[in-house]
Amino acid sequence: IVVGGSYPGALSAWFRERYPHMAIASWSSSGVVYPIADFWQFDEQIYLSTVKSGEYCPKFIQKMFQTVEYTL
Repeated sequence: IVVGGSYPGALSAWFRERYPHMAIASWSSSGVVYPIADFWQFDEQIYLSTVKSGEYCPKFIQKMFQTVEYTL
């Protein structure tokens, strides 16, 4: 079962459509109908929200994503 909301919701619906043999169901809560390819405002909002916890927080998130991208 693939579950997601907003952009991940759209992805869960796409995944179920593309790989029906791997997912018996998909739940897309508020799935995006008209996605934005270069949605920099989302990244900006994440930064502004996490920096309230301290400068280390967005830096840690960036380092985590770099580690994941390097591992893949």
